[in-house]
Amino acid sequence: MTTYGPFAETTPRGQTGWIDERRRPISEHVRAVLGKLDGTSRFTYTVWRGSNPERIVVTHDDDAETFIQAAGSAEAMTVEVRLRGEDGDHHLYTIGRKQTAGAGTEETVLVPIGPDRSVRVLLREIFSADEAAEIFAAFTRTDTVPEAYARRELDLSVAQSEPR
Repeated sequence: MTTYGPFAETTPRGQTGWIDERRRPISEHVRAVLGKLDGTSRFTYTVWRGSNPERIVVTHDDDAETFIQAAGSAEAMTVEVRLRGEDGDHHLYTIGRKQTAGAGTEETVLVPIGPDRSVRVLLREIFSADEAAEIFAAFTRTDTVPEAYARRELDLSVAQSEPR
């Protein structure tokens, strides 16, 4: 029986499908796609472990409970991950570098997530495509984000984006 995946993606152009690791390693593929984010017409990229790798077609109905996504441009993007918490529920986090001791008020930056919307994140939550690709690669190997990074849980009861 043929299998696909195990990882699926939604590309910056909105196409959903399996990532074919026979063409190139997933880490190289993810880096190439993240490099296409331009913050003007290509804004987002999402990867998740597909629920049924025996189906040739993957759709949003196959979305897993956990995923990793990026938004912005190759030069400045935010990375979010949805993971199961210790309480058994799933939580959405923005990933960032750990805060240095004694740091005061942190600067924020607006990152475009669509033609009309942006999300405000901390400056330490901004990554280049190369840096984000390393986080994505770790997620595909371990289904989580390395402990070297901070996770800031998002409160989904309030709007997370604002007009551009």
